[in-house]
Amino acid sequence: MDSSPGHQVDCPLTYLTLRAAFLCALDSLMHNCLAPSHSQRDEAEADFLRFYPPLSGMAPQVQMECVLRTWHRWSTQQADFPGALDAQILYAATELLAHLASDNTHPMLRVLFEGPRRISHLNDHWLPARARCLQITRESRFSQGILEELSLSESPGEQFLDPETAPFHGEIMEALGRWRVSGSLDQWGTGLLTAAEQELVRDFFAEHPGLTE
Repeated sequence: MDSSPGHQVDCPLTYLTLRAAFLCALDSLMHNCLAPSHSQRDEAEADFLRFYPPLSGMAPQVQMECVLRTWHRWSTQQADFPGALDAQILYAATELLAHLASDNTHPMLRVLFEGPRRISHLNDHWLPARARCLQITRESRFSQGILEELSLSESPGEQFLDPETAPFHGEIMEALGRWRVSGSLDQWGTGLLTAAEQELVRDFFAEHPGLTE
């Protein structure tokens, strides 16, 4: 579970975390476009970035793009992985997996394990503990900044991080402010999405061209 590139591909838990985040982002996207009148409670439950409040408010299609981008960068062992946004997406995704795994009746768990990788042996009562272990052992140069951001977001009053400890604010603000996504984002999901899910993503954005660049 080491975060260095040479140890990435063999970690099925990272695959599970990002798959969970994709499914949650897909659910949020479908709800927003097909049932725009759904309740705020439903909307909050479908937003996996509720586990990382500094990114809350990101458009669901951008959430999906960020998840698939992070997966692509992780699975292809890109030398500069993880970047700031990658680290924050991984943090929220791992929190999501731990949350889902704590309820073995959650309907998303079944879909989670129906992905392209056959790792059903991980679907047991140890999964929440495994997710927490991954959260603790995953390290990156952004880890301290993430913890500080979360600490400040839970504190009353307006507070700010020292720019030296949070060099990623420009990237985060850019993601939060975007509405359109790459038209080829489905291609980043190879190995994470099933063929049917990739086709669903392609068809969705083909029907909603205003969401793509």
